[in-house]
Amino acid sequence: MIERTSREHALELVAANPEWKVLDLGCGADGIRSATAYADIVDRKESYPDDRFVQTDAHSTPFEDKEFDFVFAIHLAEHTLDPPGFCAELMRIGKRGYIEVPTPFFDNFVLGNSNPLPHGHASWVIFDDVKKQLVFRPRLQIVAESAIPADTTFLLPFFRESMHTEMYWEDTIEFRVDDALYSWTPGNSDSPKVVDLRNKEIPSNIKPWRPRKFT
Repeated sequence: MIERTSREHALELVAANPEWKVLDLGCGADGIRSATAYADIVDRKESYPDDRFVQTDAHSTPFEDKEFDFVFAIHLAEHTLDPPGFCAELMRIGKRGYIEVPTPFFDNFVLGNSNPLPHGHASWVIFDDVKKQLVFRPRLQIVAESAIPADTTFLLPFFRESMHTEMYWEDTIEFRVDDALYSWTPGNSDSPKVVDLRNKEIPSNIKPWRPRKFT
């Protein structure tokens, strides 16, 4: 089961169960304070005392089956080249957890998101409210990156729903990987358009958009 939630609700759930073993997977240098263990693909030992940090790839961790009662995976899913493997590992090591990703629209505006992996993003990740599924799509940089990550923290309290997708899962994570051929109908009388998201280049029939500069 996977459904929409909020980070606040996830933190409240963990706080209400202090006996839980909690993993912050992809923790970075400033992880969730209520976690009991931390893991990241980059060596972050200096940020986490008491030997609670493990350097590991999120697709193949050294943890035991169902070792954690709760797993935080914040801004991690969009980096994976192997969505099935990523979801399988979360379900293997955790009983439940929280997944947070940038919305595709917001993803296109933040400087650095199109960088090479592991720090860049490989997929757009959305939530299908009808089928209740986590959905992975190949990422295509459509608009010019202009927002510095640190500056987006000012906007977050006001536009969180537009910037982030937040999900809670328990027992299983229903997901799918969408076809790289993305199609849509731009207007009532226009013919459908198709873009191959694997090209990683803006198609010739789409005019790139760049933020206007005001003086």
